[in-house]
Amino acid sequence: MNMKRFLVFIGGFVAGVVATILIGYIIVIANKPNDGLIGLTLFSEKGECITTDGEIEILQVLAPNMALARTGDILDGIVVLLISKDGTNYYDEQKIKIPSKKCVRQIGTY
Repeated sequence: MNMKRFLVFIGGFVAGVVATILIGYIIVIANKPNDGLIGLTLFSEKGECITTDGEIEILQVLAPNMALARTGDILDGIVVLLISKDGTNYYDEQKIKIPSKKCVRQIGTY
């Protein structure tokens, strides 16, 4: 009888360890950040054009190819996250001109 209890205990213990590892793995996969930033969600399709005055200014570089930037002036501008997929590096206070006939599009949220 004691052997049966021991085997039930070991079976329950192993099942608990496996369940804990499985739940931990699912949590890590579910919280996997996009492009290395926790909280970044990229949309499957491009969004609407964002109105700008033709120039955006880098406020803070988060990584060489990622930066927070502001469109417009301090009062009515919006803060955006720029992600360069082509290897462009950003630096603080950099001003980027938006070419005519081009627009800035929202592709996600951060």
